[in-house]
Amino acid sequence: MYKSEKQTIFYVLGLYLSSTLLLIFTLFSSYYLYKLDEREHQEKRVLKDYALVLEEKLLGVHKNSDTRYEYPRFREFQSAIYDIDKNLIFSTLQKMPKNLEQEFFFQGDNVYYIAPLKPYYLGGAYAVIEKKQEPLHIIGDIVIAALLVVLIALVTSFFLVKLVLRPLRSTLHLLDNFIKETTHELNTPITTILTNIETLGSEECDEKSMKKLQRIKTASMTISNLYQDLVYLLLNHQVASQNQTLNLSEIVRQRVHYFLDTANAKKLTLDVTLQDNVLFFADRQKMERLIDNILSNAIKYTNKATTITITLLPSSFVIQDEGNGMSQEEINRIFERYSRFDKTQGGFGIGYSIIKSIVDEYGIRIVIDSEQKKGTKVTLTW
Repeated sequence: MYKSEKQTIFYVLGLYLSSTLLLIFTLFSSYYLYKLDEREHQEKRVLKDYALVLEEKLLGVHKNSDTRYEYPRFREFQSAIYDIDKNLIFSTLQKMPKNLEQEFFFQGDNVYYIAPLKPYYLGGAYAVIEKKQEPLHIIGDIVIAALLVVLIALVTSFFLVKLVLRPLRSTLHLLDNFIKETTHELNTPITTILTNIETLGSEECDEKSMKKLQRIKTASMTISNLYQDLVYLLLNHQVASQNQTLNLSEIVRQRVHYFLDTANAKKLTLDVTLQDNVLFFADRQKMERLIDNILSNAIKYTNKATTITITLLPSSFVIQDEGNGMSQEEINRIFERYSRFDKTQGGFGIGYSIIKSIVDEYGIRIVIDSEQKKGTKVTLTW
């Protein structure tokens, strides 16, 4: 799966799921607040009824206070009466209310309602009704419903992502097919051109013709290098790696010689420092592709008549140019397949994608340091 596909999946899933979760949270929060409000109205209505029952009982006690005085008690609720100054007269409350200014309120696990008494039965001006608040049995239902909606959203997002990726995958499929067809068509003419150039000697051409021939050779080598990249891209997952102990010093020396004509065409100086007999266990073709891509990019994107520094040490390989450099955003995207930042240069934008696959396979660490207008430094360490 291409990185662009993964990014598209993350973006679509992130946007879809975040908006879905936000909608779920809004709906269930509204439902929860509605149920709280509904319970509050129901509790208040019940307490008002209890207040009327208490008032009726207090009236009976008040009328019979000459013969018998007993404060009424109830199983469903507790109560208390206060005088006009809100001083307590009598109480069966489990917890004394902290605030007598509100008509209806919750305190701890209890709910309270304050009702005025007229006339003042037993000297009481206010009656306080207390009862246990009814539990709100909807949290479990909300959680189950939310999980069900999220599951449905995940299933829906799967089909949505497939629908969104269809045109992207179709485009990438067409591009891959184009590259495959192009690769097959390139092989024969490239081989023919390079073979015929090699057969021509300097004694057969004058100086002017030799310069033209050199330009043809340089262009043909560029196409050949692109062809090798395309072949590697197409066959990388079909051919097993033939790992062996390689002499990197010899390989780097050969690849530098291979690109010497291309570098000379831009009047570049190749400052090469190679430590002898640097060994590395890997596939030769892959290491050649790794070195070729880094070196060819340095030659392609550096300025004319500048210096490219090439250094090979026992545990590192460094190529530094004096080109236009890259921004941090471009460095972050450089390993994406088909990414091209300089449209004036040729290529498909696959070089650094190949580099990344090789360094990942062999556990090589790659660091790219670049500054715009000053150049780029690529460091491989192992």
